[in-house]
Amino acid sequence: MEALDCRARTPAETGRAIIERYNASMIGARLEARIDAYDSGLKVWLLEAGVRHSVSRLADGSWRLFIERGLCPAQGSISGVHHVVSADDGTVWTCERGARAARIDGHEKRVVASGAVARQASHLAIDADARLLFIADAGNNQIVAARAADLKVEQTWPAPGMPQLPLVNRDGIVCVTGGGTGTLTIARPHGGRYVEQTIAVGRWPHDPLLTLDGGYLFVPCVGDSELVKVRLADGRIVGRCAVGDGPSHLALHPDGTRVYAAGSWDGTLTCVSVEGERVADAESGGWAHAIDITPDGRWVLVANFLDDTLAVFDPDTLARVALLPTESYPHGLDVSPDGRYAIATGFASDHVRLYDAQAHTEIARIEVGLGSSHSVFLNDEATAFVGCSVSDHVACIDLAARRSVKRLRLDA
Repeated sequence: MEALDCRARTPAETGRAIIERYNASMIGARLEARIDAYDSGLKVWLLEAGVRHSVSRLADGSWRLFIERGLCPAQGSISGVHHVVSADDGTVWTCERGARAARIDGHEKRVVASGAVARQASHLAIDADARLLFIADAGNNQIVAARAADLKVEQTWPAPGMPQLPLVNRDGIVCVTGGGTGTLTIARPHGGRYVEQTIAVGRWPHDPLLTLDGGYLFVPCVGDSELVKVRLADGRIVGRCAVGDGPSHLALHPDGTRVYAAGSWDGTLTCVSVEGERVADAESGGWAHAIDITPDGRWVLVANFLDDTLAVFDPDTLARVALLPTESYPHGLDVSPDGRYAIATGFASDHVRLYDAQAHTEIARIEVGLGSSHSVFLNDEATAFVGCSVSDHVACIDLAARRSVKRLRLDA
């Protein structure tokens, strides 16, 4: 087996070369790569891509990566449907890892509007009134504000660093991190327009989290293994707290007092107070990453990407009370609004798994299509939607029937 020699290349060149070789390989093929540095930037790139690997340090200080090709191409390298969000009235929005976004009538399960809104869309956020949809356009390093009803673009503003995961608070303040530049961009509504501010927060910031009152933001910095607390009113950093190694995603306890961080590099779950005090740590599993908490605050759930497992924790003691199998590479994890169900997607699979979030048991394994990435539940407690990147559609799941009942394409 010939090793791909990436020494003397930049991290970006290394990442692109590995993904290109990975995608060109046969399913199940084993690959090797030689690299100068196994740093946070490359780790994030491979983790998000779902490129499973192990590493060893060589005598000359370089590294050897051992990689196995999965069922699907690297996540992020294909332009199919990826993210989904919903509103209380049953409307669902989705976007490709490409140009298009769409609005779906969730009750009728049909696409009612679609259009090109970005160069390379990533993730979405919807405001409290469901009037504006915010799209992170990683290809243009900007945020797009589009009318939620018809997807007509109203404004764009710069957001450096390949923005990925936007959010919006109740006051309409929009935030997004730029992993490539170590920045956070905050855009505040003023006079009918948005005025942006970009601040440096740390190495490889990822998925931010609002406090309960919406006035502050916690930013997980993967490269620094810490959470950075930012005041949204002026963008001032008001605190930093060390957590497990490689935090990417966070969950807030419903009472607003605690934040939970999944550490991908050391496979841990860390609990910190909103004041920034580290409370407790526990082992979760390899590449602990996606995280959610039940609305009643009884259980914290963590998807472990490398182990293909779902860990369930007591939020008060961090005792791990269950460890359940998932599909290969559970990129997305979501708990239903009533706290009854949880869905873990399987990007390197054509199925997702549905769980009883209270009893910690698997209910069903549901075929949805290749490359399931993110899911969302309607408030009707009967329906869920899953974005499937490789098959390039949204799968509609009937929760009572435990099956996918329709597949929606954005060009329908």
